[in-house]
Amino acid sequence: MRKICLALSLPLMAAACAQPSSPGARVTSLAPGPLTVQALIGAAPSAISARLGAPDFRRTEPSAEIWQYGGNDCSLFLYFYGEEGARHVDARRLQGGPADKDQCLASVMAKRNAPTS
Repeated sequence: MRKICLALSLPLMAAACAQPSSPGARVTSLAPGPLTVQALIGAAPSAISARLGAPDFRRTEPSAEIWQYGGNDCSLFLYFYGEEGARHVDARRLQGGPADKDQCLASVMAKRNAPTS
C-alpha cells in the first residue's frame, strides 16, 4: 500500500514544479499523424481525448484535473489547470521511477490501437 501511495504522489509533486504555459495557448485540435508529448502541452482536453480516448483514471481537484493513461510498461499523466489545456505531462514506470515521456506515449497509443480479438 505504501508503494502505491508513493507511486501516485510522485507525479503530483512533479506537477507542482511545472512551469505555466503562456496564457491563451490552448490548442483545440491535434494534427493527424505521429503524436508527441510536446504537442499535448496546451492541448484542450477534448483534443486529447479525441486522439487518446477517455483516460483510464481521472482525478479532479478544485484547481486541477489529472488524467492517467496506461501503457504496456508505464503510465502517462496529463495535468490540466484552469482552461488553458494540458500544462504538464509526466511518465512513470510501472515498477516506479521516471519513464521516457515520448516512449510512454507511444506505448499508450500502441496499447489503445491494439486489435482486440
